[in-house]
Amino acid sequence: MSRGLHSGPSPCRCALLTFAVAALLTGCTFIPRGTSALRHEAVRAGRPFVEPPPERHLPPLSAVPTAGELVHRALLDSPDVEAAYWQWRVALEAVPQRGTQATVPMIGGTVSLKNGAASAGGAMLELANMSSAPIEWPGKPRAEARAALQRAYAAGWKFRRAQFAVRRQTLDAWHTLVADSAMLVLLRRDAALLRELDAFARARIEAGAASPTTALAVENELTRVRAKIAAASAKLPADRAAVNRVLGRPVRRPLGVPRDLPRQTLPRGGMRRTLALAVRRNPDLAALRRDIRAGRIDIERARMSYIPDFTLSAASSLDGITQNLGGALMLPFVRYQAINAAIRQSRDRLRETEAQLRSRRLGIAARLLTDLVMIRGDTRQIDLYEGDFLPRLARMAAFARTDVEQSRAALEEPVRIERTRVQVQEAVLALRLDEAERLADMEDLAAVRLAGAAQG
Repeated sequence: MSRGLHSGPSPCRCALLTFAVAALLTGCTFIPRGTSALRHEAVRAGRPFVEPPPERHLPPLSAVPTAGELVHRALLDSPDVEAAYWQWRVALEAVPQRGTQATVPMIGGTVSLKNGAASAGGAMLELANMSSAPIEWPGKPRAEARAALQRAYAAGWKFRRAQFAVRRQTLDAWHTLVADSAMLVLLRRDAALLRELDAFARARIEAGAASPTTALAVENELTRVRAKIAAASAKLPADRAAVNRVLGRPVRRPLGVPRDLPRQTLPRGGMRRTLALAVRRNPDLAALRRDIRAGRIDIERARMSYIPDFTLSAASSLDGITQNLGGALMLPFVRYQAINAAIRQSRDRLRETEAQLRSRRLGIAARLLTDLVMIRGDTRQIDLYEGDFLPRLARMAAFARTDVEQSRAALEEPVRIERTRVQVQEAVLALRLDEAERLADMEDLAAVRLAGAAQG
């Protein structure tokens, strides 16, 4: 009979096979599906931040930049956006770490000395996994990698959240600067009209046709307007500094400002469409949904703690005569209280995140409804002022000038009407600012541009 029929596998081969299995289990990394696509997306999104800030080539601003230019510039160089981006990359790098076994192959050896001499038979070569960490059941690192990927998705949505937060900050700062600049122009116009009224009052007092209190009342009003002018003038440098800060520019750098705050167009589709957009696209909600998925995987992983881990080892003498194969199986059942507590803890965290999602969704709906109602109210008032009241005041001023020419009205009557017109324009400007800020808030919540500035 052939010798090969009686011979079993070589002990040396068994040792090598044992080591190969240990090396395969410890060196394998589980990468969930979708990781590569998410990494490519992160690389594309991070192109503006590849170079250090001093070496970045940013697009120049126009002499009088638009809101779109400022937002584009802010997103390219915002420290807040960049910090959120690198947090996203940190979360991405956690995926392969969580998907890799904590242990590594270990090689060791021992030498037995007999009468001070060593021999090949007394020298043992040992192959094993790292003694301080057992080999985990493959499903455990796979589950941890899946949870880490969901948290990387959540970090990507938080990066999106940072982008829209900076967009909102830029628009708010810019609208405030433009509105305050336009308000200063109106206040100076009002002060000039008051000076005309003061001259008329003094002339009438000298003619004995009016009491001195008339001039004092005008002077009091002029003092009040001058105080407003001083406050508005002092506020402009702070407004400009706020815009430059968001853009990452020196806070004292000049910045051209348009003469008036442009009118904003209302979002189309009403509340239902806007709320649907916000539920689908809001970065906070999307990140919480990813955190919920990660929480469910965490529960799976906590239950896997009952699956025993193990160790493998193989040793052979250098002469090949002696081979030892070994292994050990962990017994996690004795830690049942701690394991059950970890399962309950993961479940509780999941419920907490689900509650946060419900709370955030309700908060977004309430804010959107408030913004939309207030914008509609602002729009109706602006339409009344600009479409009815201001044209009527213009006609009244024209009639008053005609009456003055025909000596049928006091000389100051056209000036008083013009003052009323300026005050109405101040009210319209405040309404436009509120309209722009609330529209920016709605776009921030829906994470999409709902409307733009109206032309004209």
